[in-house]
Amino acid sequence: MPYVKWMLGTEDLTPEDDMPIGRNVLELGDIRQSNNYTCVAMSTLGVIEAMAQITVKALPKTPGNPVVTERTATSITLTWDSGNPEPVSYYIIQHRPKGSEDIYKEIDSITTTRYSVGGLSPYSHYDFRVAAVNTIGRGPASDSVEARTAEQAPSSPPRLVRGRMLSTTTAIIHWDGPEEANGQVVGYRVYYTDDNTLQVNQWEKLMVRGVNFITIQSLTPNKTYYIRVLAFTSVGDGPLSQDLQIIAKTGVPSQPSDFKGEVKSETSILLSWVAPPQTGPENMITGYELVYRRSGDNEEKKLNFDPTSSYLIKNLKPFSSYTFQLAARSKHGIGAYTNEVTTDTPQTQPSAPPQEVTCSSPSSTSILVSWVPPLAEFQNGNITGYSIQYSVTEGDNRTSQQVSRIPPESSSYLLENLEKWTEYGITVRALTEAGEGPESLQLLVRTDEDVPSGPPRDVVTQAVNSSAVRVVWRAPAVEQQHGQVRGYQVHYVKMNYGEPTGPNLIKDILIDDSQWEYNESAEYEVVLGELQADTAYSVSVGAYTAKGDGARSKSQTLCTTLPLPECPRLSVSPTPTGTAQLQWLPPPNPPTPLLGYRLTFGRLDVLPLTVVEFPAKEKSFTAQDIHKGASYVFRLSARNKIGYGEEVVIEVTTPEDVPGGYPENILSKGASASSIQLVWKSVPLIEQNGKIVKYSVQYRDVNGRGGNATGEAVVTVPESSVTLEGLSADTVYDVRVCAFTAVGAGPYSPGVQFRTQPLDVEVFATNFRVKAAMKNSVLLTWEIRDKTPSQPFTILYDKGQSVEVDGKQNQKLITGLQPETQYSFLLTNRGNSAGGLQHRVTVTTAPDVLRSKPTLVGKTNADGMVTVQLPPAQTTTTVRGYYVVVVPLKKQRGGKFLTPGDNPDQMNLDELLKEINRTSVSQALRVRRQVPASQSDPRAYVSAHFKTLPQEFTLGDGRSYGEFRNRPLQNGQEYVFFVLALLDLSNNTMYSTSPYSDPVTSNDVDPQPIVDEEEGLLWVVGPVMAVIFIVCIVIAIL
Repeated sequence: MPYVKWMLGTEDLTPEDDMPIGRNVLELGDIRQSNNYTCVAMSTLGVIEAMAQITVKALPKTPGNPVVTERTATSITLTWDSGNPEPVSYYIIQHRPKGSEDIYKEIDSITTTRYSVGGLSPYSHYDFRVAAVNTIGRGPASDSVEARTAEQAPSSPPRLVRGRMLSTTTAIIHWDGPEEANGQVVGYRVYYTDDNTLQVNQWEKLMVRGVNFITIQSLTPNKTYYIRVLAFTSVGDGPLSQDLQIIAKTGVPSQPSDFKGEVKSETSILLSWVAPPQTGPENMITGYELVYRRSGDNEEKKLNFDPTSSYLIKNLKPFSSYTFQLAARSKHGIGAYTNEVTTDTPQTQPSAPPQEVTCSSPSSTSILVSWVPPLAEFQNGNITGYSIQYSVTEGDNRTSQQVSRIPPESSSYLLENLEKWTEYGITVRALTEAGEGPESLQLLVRTDEDVPSGPPRDVVTQAVNSSAVRVVWRAPAVEQQHGQVRGYQVHYVKMNYGEPTGPNLIKDILIDDSQWEYNESAEYEVVLGELQADTAYSVSVGAYTAKGDGARSKSQTLCTTLPLPECPRLSVSPTPTGTAQLQWLPPPNPPTPLLGYRLTFGRLDVLPLTVVEFPAKEKSFTAQDIHKGASYVFRLSARNKIGYGEEVVIEVTTPEDVPGGYPENILSKGASASSIQLVWKSVPLIEQNGKIVKYSVQYRDVNGRGGNATGEAVVTVPESSVTLEGLSADTVYDVRVCAFTAVGAGPYSPGVQFRTQPLDVEVFATNFRVKAAMKNSVLLTWEIRDKTPSQPFTILYDKGQSVEVDGKQNQKLITGLQPETQYSFLLTNRGNSAGGLQHRVTVTTAPDVLRSKPTLVGKTNADGMVTVQLPPAQTTTTVRGYYVVVVPLKKQRGGKFLTPGDNPDQMNLDELLKEINRTSVSQALRVRRQVPASQSDPRAYVSAHFKTLPQEFTLGDGRSYGEFRNRPLQNGQEYVFFVLALLDLSNNTMYSTSPYSDPVTSNDVDPQPIVDEEEGLLWVVGPVMAVIFIVCIVIAIL
């Protein structure tokens, strides 16, 4: 094996004494230049060499410093030397403003050594440097080179142009240089005119160099001048400033300067400005006038405010553009307005929901929601989308769900994967970048129907007889109905040894609309007829909706019974002696032996019928007590071990005859001086002998006096009463009555005697009626014929109760009644109540619609007001109105207030009506004629009238409610109050009252006690005050 060594040119890289044999590896590090390395192998056979070339690749060298070869106002052209013998991939130019600490901006991928850098600012200093990039990487950058862009005409106008009048014909104008001069400003040109409709090149023009002000002379007094200024460089003119308006009048403020707006919120903008210069105390600014309008509005709004340098204007519309102009004011007048400043308020949430929201259900699991965007004035921004909130309104699972990120261009959305036949509440919101707006009104929509997924429940089958079976079931579970169950189908088929034979029969049961409402406990039943006796049938039940049939119940197998006997053959023969002979033969070919018979018979108009059972050997029967002129029914059926079979029915009518008896219990319901009202009971049924068609009433004067001593009246059935008129006063009459059938008259009854009234008690009252009905009382009225009655009246009612009324009165309040109960009232003269003429009326008391009392929410304040919670109305009855009645209580000499009764219905209306007539309270209730209550004469009054009763109400706020003034509560006075509901139930005036509230006392200032002339004769207290007003309302309505 040879020795191996490495050499670099003539230099040995492997020591002589350490040369390896056969193999030598050369490891090189920190290589900085390219070289050729030689591998030498030596042995006794000779020497051989091999060369390896190492090439070192380096980053590019620094290019030569860039040189500016061309410049414009916005660009610099640079050239540079590559400085690299090796190829360069591209160059990078870095630049930044002179003196800036910002990082360099870079332009890469430059493949030439000349490049124009654009996008620079005019007349500005920049630093530039260049770096090269090869395949290895990026080399170091060159040294920075400074360059300045060329001049350009100013790109902005002079700033803060301002002016003031030195005299009525001379003005001085000041300004600041432009922000973007783009070079050295050589001078300024000032244009001015008093006619701003002219083109600017037609205005007067002045030029100034080296200063930022100018004096304009020879102006016309009291005229408004428009002034504009521009700056110019050696290259050209810059833009004109906005108009400066100045009025040629001394003392009037000049135009505010630097007028601008800054948004503070969606509805407010902060305006700021620099005040015009003020020359002396005589020309001080006294205020400002602001004119502004919303974009799209034609109407301008004005605001005036005190001297300041800023103003926050509020209550603006979000997402709107506003223009503002400002003028200063002094005692000499208002100055020129600034130019218009436009500021936009930012977006906010919509203030109104989407419009025309509609919902429909295209399938049983989806709802299509459609809408129209909110009105533009309520959008408050660009609509960025919509969201839909929906939730189930039935059952326990009412979790709300939301669909967000609906695109703004959408006007509908399909909600999917919903529950079948389920009602959902759906709302829609509109969104802007600021957030969500309010929800639309909730719409209730039900998903479409589907076929029931569950079978009817609790199916029970039962054999009725040999040819029919009864099937009973309940509806499917509500969550499995998936729609309105419109009917059921009962499927049945004949079975033989567990296998169906014959066709599958269907019985369809359609549910009536009135039974559509779901009832968990409701059962449905059908009888399947025309079946074969002693035969097995398989029965199942399925529900169906408008979409089709649902799942069926599990089949049930049952067997019909053996057949019942057919009806026997029956004959009926009435006899003249009041009996009927019945004979029958057994039914032909009975399927099983007969065990007996059952006969049901009797008059058709008399129940119950008589039932008689016979053994199988009996074949005849004699029916007793068969009346003349009556219809009888006879029903006979045979019985076997299964039960009674079909009945044979025969109806028989016996011939009529004259009645065998007379009417009974002849009584007088009332009598006057010339008439008697009679009533009686018909002939006993057993003696009628047919249908009674009329009655004959004979009467005669027992003393046989006068031309009207006898008479006869005929009464047609069904009447069983008559009023005999034209009689003599204070006379005894004998009365007899007989009945007629179609055959003729029966016997007359024994005579019954009645006396007419004397002339002096002929008619004691007329027009007896119900004037008003409350829940616990009724107001009765009548008219008195005798102006000086001597006898009192009696009112009878409610199973023997009575009340006595002074004969001079014409009305009475009956108390202690039950709500919503019918009562009959009988008015009679006490002295002649037995047999005297009576007056009767019937009325139903009002329902109890206000069951709880009003409650106090707080205490009475210093202004005589207190907030109360009104009771809820618990009724479906139409209420014509609600009245809040305040009752001031009377104070005794001991200092205590008299407490009211149990409820406002318990009133002394007799005294109350006298008080009403004396004080004309009913007229004083109207607002235009209302008299304030005083402590010396407290009266109940209505403080408010409502069509719909609110939950809370403030007593004593001084406002008017439904033509009634809500008077402030008097200091030191104690009150109770209640609510009166006027009902619309009948022709009578009907109203219901709540219980009294707890007493409430206004702030006490030691009022004097309120008493009557005699303390022991306090005729009415709080309840009477309340009733006074109740009756006023009643009288006004009637």
